[in-house]
Amino acid sequence: MIRNYLKIAFRNLFRNKMFSFLNILGLTAGTVCCLYILVYVKDQYGYDTHHKDASNIYRLRSYIEFNKDQPIFNSCTVSPVIAPTMKKDFPEVLEYTRVLGFFTSKNNILGVEGKTETFTQEKGYLVDSTFFKVFNYRFVEGSPEHSLDAPYTAVLSSAVAKKLFGDEKAINKRIKIGNNVSVATYTVTGVFDENFGKSHLKPTFLVNLNSGGLGEFARNDTEWGGNNFMYAYIKLSPKANAQALEAKIPAFLKRYGEKRMAELGMKKQVFMQKLTDIHLYSKGIQNQVGKVSDISFLYILLTIAAFIQLIACINFVNLTTARSVRRAKEVGVRKAVGAFRSALVGQFLGESLLIAFIAILLALPIVLILLPFLNSLTDSSLTINLLQDFDIVFITILIALLTGFVAGVYPAIYLSNFKPVSVLKGTFKFNPASVLLRKSLVVFQFSIAITLIIGVLVISKQLAFIQDKDLGFEQNQKIVFSLPTDQAKGQFNALKNELLNQKQVKSLGGTTYYPSLQILQDMRVFKAGGSMNQGFLIKNNGVEQDFFKTMGIKMIAGRNFMPSDTNNQVILNEKAVADLKLTPETAIGTQIFNGVGNNIRTFTVIGVHKNYNNNSLKTDIDPMFSYYDVYPDYVVLDAQTKDYASLLSNIEQVWKKLIPDAPFEYTFLDEDIQRLYVEEKTLRKIINSFTFIAILISCLGLFGLAMFTAEQRTKEIGVRKVLGASVLSITTLLSKEFLKPVLIALVIASPLAYFAMDKWLQGFVYHINIEWWLFALAGILVVVIALLTVSYQSIKAALMNPVKSLKTE
Repeated sequence: MIRNYLKIAFRNLFRNKMFSFLNILGLTAGTVCCLYILVYVKDQYGYDTHHKDASNIYRLRSYIEFNKDQPIFNSCTVSPVIAPTMKKDFPEVLEYTRVLGFFTSKNNILGVEGKTETFTQEKGYLVDSTFFKVFNYRFVEGSPEHSLDAPYTAVLSSAVAKKLFGDEKAINKRIKIGNNVSVATYTVTGVFDENFGKSHLKPTFLVNLNSGGLGEFARNDTEWGGNNFMYAYIKLSPKANAQALEAKIPAFLKRYGEKRMAELGMKKQVFMQKLTDIHLYSKGIQNQVGKVSDISFLYILLTIAAFIQLIACINFVNLTTARSVRRAKEVGVRKAVGAFRSALVGQFLGESLLIAFIAILLALPIVLILLPFLNSLTDSSLTINLLQDFDIVFITILIALLTGFVAGVYPAIYLSNFKPVSVLKGTFKFNPASVLLRKSLVVFQFSIAITLIIGVLVISKQLAFIQDKDLGFEQNQKIVFSLPTDQAKGQFNALKNELLNQKQVKSLGGTTYYPSLQILQDMRVFKAGGSMNQGFLIKNNGVEQDFFKTMGIKMIAGRNFMPSDTNNQVILNEKAVADLKLTPETAIGTQIFNGVGNNIRTFTVIGVHKNYNNNSLKTDIDPMFSYYDVYPDYVVLDAQTKDYASLLSNIEQVWKKLIPDAPFEYTFLDEDIQRLYVEEKTLRKIINSFTFIAILISCLGLFGLAMFTAEQRTKEIGVRKVLGASVLSITTLLSKEFLKPVLIALVIASPLAYFAMDKWLQGFVYHINIEWWLFALAGILVVVIALLTVSYQSIKAALMNPVKSLKTE
């Protein structure tokens, strides 16, 4: 019986080649998208799951409220003292480790002891000696146990070890690690494989926290309210109740830090975040240790995948039910000789499953071939190995089964419901309800396609808005390079003077943070007569006197810095002036304060500059003051040439003369700013590609229905031509039937797209307004595409010789 069904199924595929091709092509295209997205989502859910006790590891995070005029501080960092005290007080906590991002910026250098050659390296961390008791890493040299027990020990990733030592063993060798704060010598006690497992924490090297400097400060810090700069992780015992432990934290904080928090005018809470939730469930949490994703992004992708596969299934339903008259006699005969309806349903479902599995067999090699392109869309590096990853095999089979069932269940029920008497007598007619359903499904298909088109238009317009918006400074022709050591910072003035002598250099300024870098320095300030309780949090940045001129940041009151200034003279931005309830004019000469008791620091306002966006346009402008810093971390150079190769060569020559022991590395400011919008650009690329697929599949179905309609109305068209109808009138008649559902889809999709994109735009503080012409443009595009799709069949039918068509009939 099954063999007979397979024969009939293949016979029908080859007999109706064009419709089989349209069905298989549509399902294959949909399956390619669906399969890749499901593999991508599976990969995103796999972050930090490779750690042995991942389900028992939690990250501590702070939630701090100040006065009502201040934004809430919601950070994944805490005060250094909290994690070790939790281990001491709570038996549920088996172990803790803290991570300090001391070597995470571009201002770090590594080199082999005794050699002058160095290179910059980001993502290095100071960690407790217990780090490898909490996290699991695969070591290729040495072993994790006791590798960080001693001060001034370091563990390297295999990539960094190769940079330093080539193919030689790194274990027990001495290296120098430094930044613009300090340089020290460390012993390499291990090398780990950085490709083992996916993690939110991606270190390139790890250094024992007990190695002097900031690490020593953090280990001895007893501050319970402020100094929330440490990443802290705790590992619970297997039987511990995480929720019950979290419920004890408020009393724990009150016991140790109530008085200090009152002095600082803050309400502080500490929460526990599951390690495996960090990558996908950290939206709105500041100061992430690395790049994280967002579960809503995965929901968008899964929704797109489901809809594209559904569009492909709808094609199958429409084409199968439209051509059901070709199978009517087969159904009638089978029923007449005793076939049960359930057997017919099974037969037709089997045919749809066969087509679904053919689509899967075609989709798999296509996904493997297109994998580099698809990875470029999602900015990922997925690999697919069917022989090793049985989860992907399971996903593939599941997609085929679900697709076959969803696509085939209605046609199977519809075809098996034919009455044998009416079929065999030749009185069989289409059920009007099935015609209405086909039109409704076409409306559904194009509603999805139009929604995606509007989404593409809105995202593109928002990204263009970001590109063109005045950020409050000039970002073009700015070259940025770091001063990674004390020696480099000490040579800043000499470097500046040498470079300003070159005609290609317009101006040059120094800064601690430049736009696109997150400003980590902040403090709570208040006016005379106030206190920390009445103060507000303000970002602070050290700048050299020519920074504002180089960046094109305009002063609106007071003056710029002068060489005689100290770091107690500050320049505010407009937002800080507003938060102090001053005007730019009245702010000049005002004193602001930080601290409590006898430990109060005084700052004098000497100028006010216009606001500028230091971060992404997703966030508002922070209140900020700049202080005078003659030893900046970064140099920003304003170039006045298009010959960048020559300019960079000249800069490097000057650099090597003045700072021979530090590597010269640079970046372009406008490129750094564009990197803030990688997620949005990724989303645009994904929706662009999948919108094309959705339109392609929808048009395949429309093409098939137009072909079927032209076949069904052959006699009518012949009669109309004999009676004098023109080719244009017949083409219009046939095309109009398919334009109606497309126009209805536009009406349905427009409010849905508006709601979805308006919600997406709310993620930006600065964004476009969704204008009516975006919907009009989407409508015109879809109507033109639909007309092009059906016009071929319509014109072909209209040009047919009426004598031949009527003779055939």
